[in-house]
Amino acid sequence: MKTSEISLIGQYIKDLSFENPMAPNLPSQNNNPTVNLDVNTTYLDLKNNTHEVNLKINCSASIDNGTLFAIELQYAGLIKTIINNEKDKKKLIISASYLLFPYARSIISNITMEGGFKPLVIQPIEFENMFKK
Repeated sequence: MKTSEISLIGQYIKDLSFENPMAPNLPSQNNNPTVNLDVNTTYLDLKNNTHEVNLKINCSASIDNGTLFAIELQYAGLIKTIINNEKDKKKLIISASYLLFPYARSIISNITMEGGFKPLVIQPIEFENMFKK
């Protein structure tokens, strides 16, 4: 399956949560926080060659023993393509993750900035590696 064989029908925020527990008493941003990042992708067959791929990103930042912020984002895409086997399904999930990631990364960058922090810019991810586990 090539990227040209899939049609992105739509994309949307399925779930979004941002917590800023220290506000309005945010600590100085001179120290680098510890950032934890978890990325996962789920797949749902919606029948009639329509599929949902959901990119789930959980991220938290802490300094000393306090949580600066916590983000949970589910950014999904509705995709039209024909899947004949598990190999096609895997390729769809990987391709869709690459299509959705820049938008999810932008949302996270903007929401951290709007929360009073420096924008969190997530580095590119090799989604193929998620299937090597």
